[in-house]
Amino acid sequence: MNIRQTIFQFILRRQPKRQVVMRPWDKVRTVAILYDCGTPAAIERMLDTDNKRIDFFTIPDKKEIQWLTHCPSSSVQYHLRAYQYDLLIDLTQQPSLTLQYMAMYFRADFKVGRHICDGIHDLTIHTPAQNTPNYLLEQILRYIQMFTTKQSSL
Repeated sequence: MNIRQTIFQFILRRQPKRQVVMRPWDKVRTVAILYDCGTPAAIERMLDTDNKRIDFFTIPDKKEIQWLTHCPSSSVQYHLRAYQYDLLIDLTQQPSLTLQYMAMYFRADFKVGRHICDGIHDLTIHTPAQNTPNYLLEQILRYIQMFTTKQSSL
């Protein structure tokens, strides 16, 4: 583990604990989608967006990233924390400390994404790295619907 990853793990462990709330997809009203490839339009077409606010986020400009730690600048962090989301869908395909910081800083009741780093997401999906964001999104939606259906039947 290099120094940047060590700093990230230290900051991750010091984040305040949050209340995890997993809602059924039809009850989700606000969704943040973090991505590193693909287009927002293609991703949005896959979602049932009725009565949902969906915001897309990707890696910021290089001038908005701290060179030592790869952490987004304080203005980007403020923007990520400014709104409370019901769900964060992390469609990141490749490990990136900047995107991991961004996923950590989101205020979301439930965070889901591909298994890249332990401790960020409430639900991680193990998929091969070569899969597309669309495939990952299909898997995420399937698991969310499967878990929330089982919860509501209990």
